[in-house]
Amino acid sequence: MKTLPLATLALAATVSGQAFAGLVVDGHLTDWQINKDTWVSSLPGVHSMIEDSTGGSNAFLNPGYGGQAYDAEALYTTFQDGKLFIALVTGHNPLTVNNPGGNVYAAGDFAIDFGKNGTYELGINIVNNFAGGLLGGVYSNPLWAYGLWNANGGHNPNNPDKTHPTSLLNGTLIGTADYDYTTNGVGGYGFWKSDKHFFYEVSVDASLLQQAGWDGSAFNIQWTQNCANDSILVDPGFFVPEPGSLALLGVGMIGLMGGGVRRRFGRKQ
Repeated sequence: MKTLPLATLALAATVSGQAFAGLVVDGHLTDWQINKDTWVSSLPGVHSMIEDSTGGSNAFLNPGYGGQAYDAEALYTTFQDGKLFIALVTGHNPLTVNNPGGNVYAAGDFAIDFGKNGTYELGINIVNNFAGGLLGGVYSNPLWAYGLWNANGGHNPNNPDKTHPTSLLNGTLIGTADYDYTTNGVGGYGFWKSDKHFFYEVSVDASLLQQAGWDGSAFNIQWTQNCANDSILVDPGFFVPEPGSLALLGVGMIGLMGGGVRRRFGRKQ
């Protein structure tokens, strides 16, 4: 595992304890403090990717079409108290049933790529279960399905872009995540106020990331639908120390910060 100097770890422990308190997995994202016009979260420590495309039913999303019904609009992530939190906004209804013959595709799962090299070593199974799988299951050694598009954006299901996995097909179950999502579309967000949006929220213990091979280095989180018409990816953007180190340092911080001295540390949005 990677290690950091004590001062750096102590700083991260302080921010984790003070800035991120209050996140609750309920699918409604109220506590993420998201601006309804810009999609930007004002909650300290949150990193996001915002890609709200045009409204309507047939808009191009890159690489596929589908308009609002397949729009992956915003993805947020942060760490709090030894947990990785993920929040998603999409125009895609989680209850969509997979029917490729009818050109209808269900939601995919959350995929995490340790090292940001396109390998996606961990999956979180959320909506559509595979045979023998567990909804909410966290899987290492995942076997992924892929979408309809190749790496150049051309329609080629036989040679799909494997940097954008869709749904889990199998894997090694190592634990479970807390998750929730909404199934009634909500308007009033972004530029196209009449568009309907659905919200996902997930939290997973950082220890499970470690168990799947995370060494504390940078990683990406990705989500898309089974067709991969519109993928979205977020980079947490900062090093987070090992959960065990945070737990130990939480106690040590009392001594390190003795005398009532309080300091504020900013994080880049």
